[in-house]
Amino acid sequence: MRCENRRMWWRFGVMGIFLVGVLLGSLAVPAFAETPKDYKGTISIGGQPWNESNILANMAKLLVEAHTGLKVNFNSDFAGVAVLHEAMRSNQIDIYPCWTGSHLIGLLRYEGPPLGRDEAYALVKSEFEKRYDMSWAKPLGFNNTYAMAVRRETAEKYNLKKASDLAAFAKQWRLGGDSNFDTRHDAYPGWSKHYGISFKEVLPMEYALMYKAIEAGEVDVIAAYSTDSRIRKLDLVILEDDKGFFPDYSACFVINRKTFAKYPQLLDIIEKVSGRIDEATMAELNYQFDEGMEAEKVARNFLEKEGLL
Repeated sequence: MRCENRRMWWRFGVMGIFLVGVLLGSLAVPAFAETPKDYKGTISIGGQPWNESNILANMAKLLVEAHTGLKVNFNSDFAGVAVLHEAMRSNQIDIYPCWTGSHLIGLLRYEGPPLGRDEAYALVKSEFEKRYDMSWAKPLGFNNTYAMAVRRETAEKYNLKKASDLAAFAKQWRLGGDSNFDTRHDAYPGWSKHYGISFKEVLPMEYALMYKAIEAGEVDVIAAYSTDSRIRKLDLVILEDDKGFFPDYSACFVINRKTFAKYPQLLDIIEKVSGRIDEATMAELNYQFDEGMEAEKVARNFLEKEGLL
């Protein structure tokens, strides 16, 4: 009888331990693990209306819509990266495309020696996290920096291959640049000092007019953006920055850290496109936009080709 009672209590004890384990296990493991498709809410993505910014902002929009349950407010009418930055500071937007050199020079006021791609990225990422509670996703893969460009006939006539080759001709030539190229530390003043080359005249102008000016022979050299499709369209020749002056302008997405704290897997989704776009690819995408294709269509075609949608 005593043995039977012991067996009974032993069985109840084992059963009790089992039930407690099941109960604790059910409390420790949620009923389901949240996935990006379970995210609820709306985020805002901003960009600028010109080709590259518009295309990249649309890539972010399409990735978020395809891989999460979030809705997206989209606005590609911002006037510049400084305006986008202020919009993020006031929580009007959550994600926007930018280039390391744009904020390194324009916002952080860096005036030190030229930085390599990894150094420039590490510095802006660190400073933005400390100062603004914003972060930078991994670079997309291309560097859209300034590049001295000439007409092909000019390059062939004077055997121009690198920027230092301009030294023999600059005093008789005119240089066209964007609206503040003649004043920025990372533009003509710094370049001229670094190379020891001064042009006869430097003409700042609206960026689109620069290409019309060199096509018409109104300027001899322009400071182009290296991924601009008009380089190909006008058959311009890029001169090598052989003394390594121009800063790195690696394209990245800037993200409000409050946003990816709320949606932890959002950063991984945005970074699906990181490292997938080189200079030639971005120039081709810009060309498609400049030839009349909608920015969203350009972005969708690329993402589908890459297997990201």
